[in-house]
Amino acid sequence: MTQAQQTKTTATEGLSRWQTMAGERNARVVLCNTPDTYCLADLARHADRATRALRSRLMVTMEPDEVLPLLAEYKDVVIRLHTVIDKMSQACGLEYRVPRSIKRMLGDKSDEKPTAEAEELEESKVKQKKK
Repeated sequence: MTQAQQTKTTATEGLSRWQTMAGERNARVVLCNTPDTYCLADLARHADRATRALRSRLMVTMEPDEVLPLLAEYKDVVIRLHTVIDKMSQACGLEYRVPRSIKRMLGDKSDEKPTAEAEELEESKVKQKKK
């Protein structure tokens, strides 16, 4: 075993599996301050697994007319959650920074007719700025 391998092994020996996973590039660590956040963290984990499975099975064992509506419905729910979080933050006077992924999702819909939620969100932002 080389010196570099020994150092790496020694550095990771004291870490738990979860600490090691938290260091991964695509990992997110969520501090849960409310029971609601625990629920969302669990939902996010399951949604990630299901979304990955659907996308990997698309055109292999599942047809597009089976998969695409589910992915569209999931995207709509995520946008709706963003809208509710924005309203909650405004009501409490908290700053809410829209995640880049949500901005991209909303940008994808720019050539479509705005949804009622998107129009409502825009109106509430305009009212907030006037105050």
